[in-house]
Amino acid sequence: MDRGNAATRKSLVVLVLLLFICFVLMGVSQNKVTVELKSVTFGLMYPFQYAGTRALTFVTDFFSSIQDNRQLKEELKSARQMLEQYKRTQYDFEEIKRENERLRRLIGVQSTMEYDTVIAEVVAKSPQNFYKTIVVNRGRRDGIERYMPVVAYQNDRKCVVGKVTDVQRSSSRIQPLVEQNSYTAAMLKDSRYSGLLQGQSPLSDTCLLQYVDRRVDIQFGDIVVTSGMGGVYPKGIEIGEVVSVTKPRYGIFQESMVRPFVDLGRLEEVYIITKTVTGELLEQMVPDEGS
Repeated sequence: MDRGNAATRKSLVVLVLLLFICFVLMGVSQNKVTVELKSVTFGLMYPFQYAGTRALTFVTDFFSSIQDNRQLKEELKSARQMLEQYKRTQYDFEEIKRENERLRRLIGVQSTMEYDTVIAEVVAKSPQNFYKTIVVNRGRRDGIERYMPVVAYQNDRKCVVGKVTDVQRSSSRIQPLVEQNSYTAAMLKDSRYSGLLQGQSPLSDTCLLQYVDRRVDIQFGDIVVTSGMGGVYPKGIEIGEVVSVTKPRYGIFQESMVRPFVDLGRLEEVYIITKTVTGELLEQMVPDEGS
């Protein structure tokens, strides 16, 4: 009986061990199959998952790039507008600076003049006929009168421009000394011999100095100034320099061509000398063309 129980117990122990071994083997085999199945599934799904992820990333990046591009365009447009505004501000500042320097220079020159003047800005001129007429922004309300002399300051030199021939309320018309109907009482600065300076054709940039004694030795480069005769221009204002001399075989006078110092092409402002000139004195200066 005892042998039978012992055999039974042994059989049970062996059975339990076999069952345990079977469960262990089954567990190991199931995990391996599961791992292999997962690996195969992952291997099959990976290309699709990768493609989907790349597509989604591409679409997201595409729309993000469009938004960033729009934002960059707006920022670029704003930067360009700011740059243009800065350029305009800088240009305005430079213009104001130049204008202030010009006004200081004009006032400084005006303070050194020995006669009263009114500063006028050139607002119109006609280069087609060699600046035959010049218009300035000063007129009757500023005390300007007809025949008042006009001078300019160029290249550190005070020089003759012409005279006022027409006056309106807020503007005046100036006849430059190169105009063919312009006459200016003049003289040679060194020898002090006097003559009459007449403007030439609008196509010419020189004036004709007439009625100078033929015995006077006139040289190229001699300075010609106003003589003060006739009551139009104050005495001693520089007009120009001699560029040629003509001595006729007969007669008591010689003639010279004079190139004015004033550059009408870059004339921006002038000084109108506020002195009253009578028409009678001016008419006495102009020779009778019929005689």
